[in-house]
Amino acid sequence: MDITKIQSSRETVYFVISLVFSILIYAAAVVSIIGIAIALTIFVILLFANAIMLGSIRGNGVRIHERQFPDVYERVQILAKQMELKKVPDVFVVQSEGALNAFATRFFGRDMVVLYSEVFELAREQGQEELDFIIAHELAHVKRRHVWKNLLILPAGFLPFLSEAYSRSCEYTCDRHAAFTIQNAAAAKRALTLLGIGKKTYLEVNEDAYREQIATETNAAVWLSEVLSTHPRLPKRIQAIEQFDNSDARFYEPNHGKIALGATLMVGVVGAVYFLTIALFAGGAFAFSQILPDIDEPLYEEEYGFGVEGETSLMSAASLGDLAATEESIANGEDVHATDADGSDALMYAIYSGNIAVIQVLLDAGADVNTMDDYSTVLASAVMMGEYEMALLLIENGADPSLPGPDGYNAMDQIEAESEAEFLEMLRSGQ
Repeated sequence: MDITKIQSSRETVYFVISLVFSILIYAAAVVSIIGIAIALTIFVILLFANAIMLGSIRGNGVRIHERQFPDVYERVQILAKQMELKKVPDVFVVQSEGALNAFATRFFGRDMVVLYSEVFELAREQGQEELDFIIAHELAHVKRRHVWKNLLILPAGFLPFLSEAYSRSCEYTCDRHAAFTIQNAAAAKRALTLLGIGKKTYLEVNEDAYREQIATETNAAVWLSEVLSTHPRLPKRIQAIEQFDNSDARFYEPNHGKIALGATLMVGVVGAVYFLTIALFAGGAFAFSQILPDIDEPLYEEEYGFGVEGETSLMSAASLGDLAATEESIANGEDVHATDADGSDALMYAIYSGNIAVIQVLLDAGADVNTMDDYSTVLASAVMMGEYEMALLLIENGADPSLPGPDGYNAMDQIEAESEAEFLEMLRSGQ
């Protein structure tokens, strides 16, 4: 496997095209009141729906950590270290009702990997190598910042097929990145196969016959289902891994002539209806904008982007590790004790930034060293994140290591310290 061939050859091209198109849409929205209203409405709806879904996962899913499936947690740590991730994402397992899937996302500034229970059970069914590949695939999305990039180029979704094409190229990249990380192409191919047939019989599948379907199952409907999908066909993904591992592997291709004949009419009709709809909508919006009075009020953009309900600019600055903005917010009189909808204050946000100077500024401003959100105390969070220097600073300022959080665990529980003295020694030796 050649590390220089990990990234899909089309990923950068599709991203640049998507970015240029998105910038044009953003520019058009800035000069149009109607455009801004539409963009904000779509943004709020998507943000709300995503927050509800991820909130449910964090509330009901099982988080993997030292005391919860420690064997899988250790594998996550190892894989993240191999990929040189600065922070290990939170990993949650959710009941999937038979579905086989996993995905990477962000939850208000925190990277997350979500594993469906059917996939996770591979760890208990002689499929650890396959699970390693699936986890590594999602960590690759985090490493390559695909979640943020997809948010940045969100307007590209209005251009037919473009965002899906970019997503498919990202999937090819992450497949190869994961296969390279675990150094096991066979396990990578088996993991992709089980997504197609299930975890009971995937080992019985003839890989070459499955890849041959690239050529045999080829028509306009199959082609269209793929170009409208964010993921490539599984046989193609398996073939890409095979080529990545063995350049001499047999290569199957679709019958492009057969596809073209069937797709011409189908795509022509759908495309005509789509562009006619967009044209009518754009024309109506333009006509309506002409009857509105000119408004010269300045337009503002949020400095820090996404935020949980109740998040203040001080919290946002702290979460980004922006020392100047943090000091400015405090100087402007912002309340260091204010909390968001999850009960987190600015000090809790600062833990995730990794910037100890921001922590010190907040402490100097009177932040509560024993604060806690709906999940844990700020000291327990610092220890759980491996921010031992921050933890020691909190203790020096009066944080109580024995104080339990809403989850019932205190900071000492995070590293299984038997006493406060042992806890402090473990923190100091772990710096």
